[in-house]
Amino acid sequence: MRNEDRVRVLVVDDHVGIRFGITCLIDAEKPRMCCVGTAGTALEALERTQELQPHVVVLDVDLDGVDGLALIPRLHQAAACSVVVLTSLADEHVAAHALHQGAHACLHKTAPAAALVAAIFEARSAKHRFTVATRSNAGGNLSHADGTNHPWPAGTSADAPEQGAA
Repeated sequence: MRNEDRVRVLVVDDHVGIRFGITCLIDAEKPRMCCVGTAGTALEALERTQELQPHVVVLDVDLDGVDGLALIPRLHQAAACSVVVLTSLADEHVAAHALHQGAHACLHKTAPAAALVAAIFEARSAKHRFTVATRSNAGGNLSHADGTNHPWPAGTSADAPEQGAA
């Protein structure tokens, strides 16, 4: 398998044990998939996404009290990536909101490991087809609902979060 065919994954979760477990699961799929990095905060997630350009970001909904779902449009701006949301929340509205924000899939943390691996491969495959089909599409900024706990303050540039905003 060529290196460029390998699915590059960034894991974003505020719990180090969860990050470690998901990283091990992803790296067990080598050479087809590898974890290129991890992040524990919203700001770190944005920085690492821009720096590492992963194919897929596995994203927790609650990043130490910050709304991870509000990050999804920003992650898409930082890299041509798909997002798979992984949550411990049982609220059915979370999945709907995740998909509305642009996530490819939303899984509960109790889902079988095989389901997460499959969702990551599917997200990469779907994003790859979408990117090839819309290569010249410039895309626009997405807005957020008032009252959400954004990972960046109101009035911050759409291009970069303020330092320490997360």
